[in-house]
Amino acid sequence: MIWFLFAVLGAFFDATYFMLVKKMLKEVDQYVLATGTFFFGFLILFIISWFRGFPTPGDAFFYSVLSTTLLNIIAVVLSFRALKISDLSLTIPMISFTPAFLILTSFIMLGEFPSSGGIFGIMLIVAGSYVLNSTAGQQTLLDPLRSIFRNRGSLYMLVVAFLYGISSNYDKMVVLNSDIFFGTSIVCLLMSITFFVISLFKKIDNIKEAYFNNLPAFLLVGIMIGLMAVSINIALSMQIVPYVISVKRLNVMFSVAFGILVFKETNVRRKAFGAAIMAFGAIIIFLF
Repeated sequence: MIWFLFAVLGAFFDATYFMLVKKMLKEVDQYVLATGTFFFGFLILFIISWFRGFPTPGDAFFYSVLSTTLLNIIAVVLSFRALKISDLSLTIPMISFTPAFLILTSFIMLGEFPSSGGIFGIMLIVAGSYVLNSTAGQQTLLDPLRSIFRNRGSLYMLVVAFLYGISSNYDKMVVLNSDIFFGTSIVCLLMSITFFVISLFKKIDNIKEAYFNNLPAFLLVGIMIGLMAVSINIALSMQIVPYVISVKRLNVMFSVAFGILVFKETNVRRKAFGAAIMAFGAIIIFLF
């Protein structure tokens, strides 16, 4: 089950990425931040691919790269906005709905479908995120779902989850039509260029200083992007998308820990219970 270990690693690096982004968004414009971090993500992955030797792109390479780039650009804009206006431990859990979407989208796009035990594990992970979105003052089971639509940050992240439910399939197609480094590096480059153009049109004050003064931070986040991408790409090359992304969504557990330890967020007991449900779901997937 090597794929499982790499998926868990990807979850940790992904949670670390979101934690660093949330801290930086207090001081850096979101488009400047996206430009710098994805550029370093591209640079790291591209250099590794260069030393290894560039792969021969498959027939679906360019279509897959463009498709996942477009979807991820929209998702990043929404996720950055969500992180700005809501708690880390309330926004990130919404991404956990991605595996539920993937059960359908992966079957349609890739012909991949989990076993009945795997579906049960996926649903447990989704249920854990549902608990994580609840608060102590809620009275009925439907209250957490209603709160999603009252909390803009959570709603944005639910849309992001749906977008990832499509783009994750394209991510696997990128890997299958190149390798675990090169294709993702091109996606990062296209995203960086797009956000750079957006930042120019926004006419951000002291934009040169914003880029150059934050280069070390951009590099750190870019490393997290690279580590997360490689870990998940290895897992995707070995296992079906719904399983890999479900385990990757354990980033919620790490994000809850970061939210409590770094950002001093509250409601610890309920969030811990939701995280435990998600962990049990991951174990079920591992076993089945």
